[in-house]
Amino acid sequence: MTDKNLLKIGVFGVFLGCLISFSACGSDSSSSAEDGFFSSASQGDDSAASNDGKEGGSSGSTTASSGSNSGTKQETKTETVSSKEELLPASKKVNGTCGTTTGKIGKGEIATWKFYRNEGSIIEQIMAPFKWSFTGGKTSELQGNGLDEVNVRYESAGTATATLMVDGNEVKCDPLQVQGIPITIKSCGPTDPKMTSIKAGQTISWTVEAESEAKITGYSWSSDFGTVSGNGTSATLAATSDMHKKSVTATVSVTNDDKTTEVYTCEGVTVLDPEAVDLVLTIGDMNGDSKYSEPNRTSLPDEMFIPGGTPIVIQVPTTAKSGCIIMCNPRVGSEYNSMKVTWDGTELSSFAYLDPNTSGCAPGKKYSVESNVTALCLVNP
Repeated sequence: MTDKNLLKIGVFGVFLGCLISFSACGSDSSSSAEDGFFSSASQGDDSAASNDGKEGGSSGSTTASSGSNSGTKQETKTETVSSKEELLPASKKVNGTCGTTTGKIGKGEIATWKFYRNEGSIIEQIMAPFKWSFTGGKTSELQGNGLDEVNVRYESAGTATATLMVDGNEVKCDPLQVQGIPITIKSCGPTDPKMTSIKAGQTISWTVEAESEAKITGYSWSSDFGTVSGNGTSATLAATSDMHKKSVTATVSVTNDDKTTEVYTCEGVTVLDPEAVDLVLTIGDMNGDSKYSEPNRTSLPDEMFIPGGTPIVIQVPTTAKSGCIIMCNPRVGSEYNSMKVTWDGTELSSFAYLDPNTSGCAPGKKYSVESNVTALCLVNP
């Protein structure tokens, strides 16, 4: 019997097996990343296959345990070797995306590259020829019919890429970052730790603290909210009115001379537009009117209160008298001693009592306010 006839019999056997046990023949892009496909290339012995949750062919393998330079616990993996069988003809029916299961590994470790199908059927994928090409890995090429998942070892740090030719369609995989000597980002937040909120028109400033046994070579900043200025340990962003009540964040990418890159999202700063009023204060006597006293004020409408932990813009009613006084109390009496209110950047503890000499309280005036607990603020009648 010829080799081609043997190949046809083998393909028919795979097809028949899929009809009998359909769930064992792969998954589409909506399936779990742990689901495996039949592959004509080998991932190693049975114990390694069980670690990956995968059933595969067994045409020979090279056994090698992955390292632990990245500091993360990894299951034992084996490097994939190409099948020596003849590749089936491409039909261009199968297509999708590809990338590694982790996105980042340590130098000397093994990365798993996976294909995620979004075109074609499971049966068509099993019969499709796969040709993988890699940069930076110990292996530069792998191929096999239905070879949807492969393991490649990387000895050098840096950015590694992969391209997959599946069923005659070229797919560019998401890149892999191979880490060298680690970078530890200890913190990244507002340069002034007390500045958790800021007014539109002002400038947000972040500072990052990072360390590494290798020389840190650069800081790259970005933000989804606008253009960030800075290429060192600090960066700034102009706060605008369209950021009102949003927690504005920045992302910093830190690199060292061993080609390690760490990306970190800095703590957010809430931006308030002074012209966008969230709450107009009520005119009332905090001490003389029983409905504002404890425990009656707990039953007042929610819209009268400053929400805890949420910076907002409040306004003194235009009907308030000149030289007004503003008083604030927590909604729940037990929070009286722990209440802290930040009023235009000035923190007031226990209770907030603002007189015209210090606050400039006036009809129609607006303030940026944040309370750590839900609070009721009234303007004296």
